[in-house]
Amino acid sequence: MRTSGQLLWRTAGLLSFVSFLLFATGFVLALNPQQLAPAKKAVPAPAPEKAAPLPAEGIQKVVALGDSLTRGAGDANGQGYAGLVRQSLEKKFGKSISFSNLAINGQESPDLVKQLSQEQVKRQLAEANLILFTIGGNDLFHQTGGLYTIDPKKLAAATKSLTANYEDIIQRIRAVNSQATIVYTTLYNPFGDTEASGETIRPVLDWNHTASEIAAKYPRVIVVPTYDLFINKEKKYLYTDHFHPNTAGYERIAQRILQALE
Repeated sequence: MRTSGQLLWRTAGLLSFVSFLLFATGFVLALNPQQLAPAKKAVPAPAPEKAAPLPAEGIQKVVALGDSLTRGAGDANGQGYAGLVRQSLEKKFGKSISFSNLAINGQESPDLVKQLSQEQVKRQLAEANLILFTIGGNDLFHQTGGLYTIDPKKLAAATKSLTANYEDIIQRIRAVNSQATIVYTTLYNPFGDTEASGETIRPVLDWNHTASEIAAKYPRVIVVPTYDLFINKEKKYLYTDHFHPNTAGYERIAQRILQALE
């Protein structure tokens, strides 16, 4: 009898404990019913649509700005990268494109800032679908203390000034034309195979990085790298002045720009 009584009490106690667990579980689920729902996978937010670099209907007008690189110095055909880009776009869209090359040999960034205040230049830019420009090579490489010798203090001051002027240039272009695609062609190092190689590699790379960071703050501004096109290929792609590209060098720059515009 005692054994049966003990078994009965144990059974009753076990049932009570199980009932308590079921009650507690139900209470917790009542407070937080989401625990019953299967785990949901996080749905990634859709990526913002990237605006096409060029309008679907094609390009009506190209304006080029900047220094001798945009002007095409060293190109035996007189086209430069800007002219080659224009020609390729004409073939792509099957129509002629208005083209104004406003670049000036030897121009530095303060000169370009002043040029952008001219009413005639503003009108040209306002009509453009595509704006190409280079600037900075003369700002940096004119800071020499002799043949292939760089003055570090002058170079640092020139880089600081170039940074401010470069952003001013983009802002001025955008003030008169909010829709056109702007393409800035970064710097290569014409001194890569000279005694000034060690002093010029870092400043050029640093400037190209700075230019990309600034451009990223503005819509429809594309920065096209050129450094890799000439490194260890200076004799093949530089003109006899060992500063400007030759015809083949300009063709490589134009191809890189066209790739960026696809």
